[in-house]
Amino acid sequence: MKKCEFSETQFSFCFTFEYITRFYPFVPLPIFPNTYWEGKKGGGYDVKIKGNIFFQFKIPTYHDSVYRPYWDVFGHDYYKMKLDTNGKQYELLKALVRPFNKVYYSVPEFHTITELYFNYSKSSIESNSGIFALNYLPAYGSGKHHLIFSPRHNWANVFSDPYRIDKVQNINPYEIFAENDNLEITIYSQALQLRSLLLEDVENSELLEESKDPQTLVKSVHSLLLAKYNVHWYPIIDF
Repeated sequence: MKKCEFSETQFSFCFTFEYITRFYPFVPLPIFPNTYWEGKKGGGYDVKIKGNIFFQFKIPTYHDSVYRPYWDVFGHDYYKMKLDTNGKQYELLKALVRPFNKVYYSVPEFHTITELYFNYSKSSIESNSGIFALNYLPAYGSGKHHLIFSPRHNWANVFSDPYRIDKVQNINPYEIFAENDNLEITIYSQALQLRSLLLEDVENSELLEESKDPQTLVKSVHSLLLAKYNVHWYPIIDF
């Protein structure tokens, strides 16, 4: 067994920075709760993206052939993460799992500092991480479990009552933010409101053709505000 050569804080920063950069400027800044709010109702996560996407970061242990007889899931080396479903944090994370929320564990599928530096420089932290949706993990209060996974496979096994879960391959905030009009204020709904205001100037009508694709609309509004009005639109951060 080998421990990761980097900390959870290092990994969480690299992952979050890369994720936000990939969708910038159409995703608001991430919210990192302090230790007080992290343990309160509505907490349990490490970072929140606008109120719909929650990430909790974990650091696994690396296991080579020495430990394979005990957890021989893949027939080769693997990573293992402990799940204490009786803990307060797990209870809070499970409570966040409800319609239009996306709650995930994110764990690295590498363990050396060299790999961290390399993936960070290549913007490949997210693609070399295991992302697991909380709604498919064991129920709160079901005891201690282990999640066994490998970068060579797009699924993992949960023990002690073995069952397989798939890794999450893509988390697109455009789709999540546009799913429900009843959410407080989404990036998409802000873009719709701005579009309505901008269309009061008839010269903008051709530049803001109606689109059902949230990403296209957000980009169009952002570009027009910047190019014609020299206005930098950055979505509101809600607390």
